[in-house]
Amino acid sequence: MASSYLGPESPRPLAVISEGYQKRWNLPDYHPFEKYNFGRKYEEAMIRLIHKYLELGTTDRLCYVGDITGSLAPLLRERFCLLEPMTAVIPGHVRYLTTDNSVIPVPIAHTGADEYFRLQAAANQSISGGKPAKGMFDKVILKDAVSSLENPIETYQNILGSCGPDGKLLIIHRAGNLNTLPLFRDAKQRIDETDKPYETILKDLYACNFDVKWNIEYVPVRMAKIKWLTMMKDKFPPEMQMLSNFEIFSGVRDLSEGVLKYEGEEVEFLDRLLFITATPSFTELAYPRVQKYGANRFKPFRPLVT
Repeated sequence: MASSYLGPESPRPLAVISEGYQKRWNLPDYHPFEKYNFGRKYEEAMIRLIHKYLELGTTDRLCYVGDITGSLAPLLRERFCLLEPMTAVIPGHVRYLTTDNSVIPVPIAHTGADEYFRLQAAANQSISGGKPAKGMFDKVILKDAVSSLENPIETYQNILGSCGPDGKLLIIHRAGNLNTLPLFRDAKQRIDETDKPYETILKDLYACNFDVKWNIEYVPVRMAKIKWLTMMKDKFPPEMQMLSNFEIFSGVRDLSEGVLKYEGEEVEFLDRLLFITATPSFTELAYPRVQKYGANRFKPFRPLVT
């Protein structure tokens, strides 16, 4: 296994075929606002999709749950002209334990989104006294944050418990088994192993008795190849945080000296994302309320879980 990380400088007789191989990275240093994003066209597409699924209005009180690095919160505040203050919450705090050549993420209990929404839901319930309450939020977005939740079912209930009667939750999730990012092999494998399958997310929301709609969207990405390598080197997207510096170095080198070496100066791909909306249910039906976006809401179908 360790031999797969050896570069073209070893063993020595093979060094002559490296074709300009470099031991050290020669990657530019981008400004954080430019480095930690997939480009303007990608952001424009994300804004349209968020408007499609969340129906965010200027007077809505929004809570954004997602990693600080690459956060869409400032863009949402600007594009939707939000009049109410927006709240940003870190999904959870994770301590990374380093082994020989890998990193093990250890979530810290009672921190992040789990604890925040537990307190908000409790405060909302005490204020309302069992009656319908206005709540603290109208809309909540979970962006690549599901895997950080310690107790998803309880947190989903607390999220909508923190909202008013018309509250709405939007989950944007890049599922590991649906991941289309041009990552190196070890990164794809690690993300897939630690990711929460989208079927589990739907089942958790079903257990909360929410009205749920879901859909898969493809968001186009086109950027300079050197920028993509720089982003991975700095462990972005946030899923890359679980990889050690050694794994990142080896993986970026494999891509830059392998499949990405001769294919022009740009990289182009489709980012496959899962969009899931959940709202409180006020009707009692004989079949589950988990449906694909655009499906006939009155058409019965086989339950998601038994």
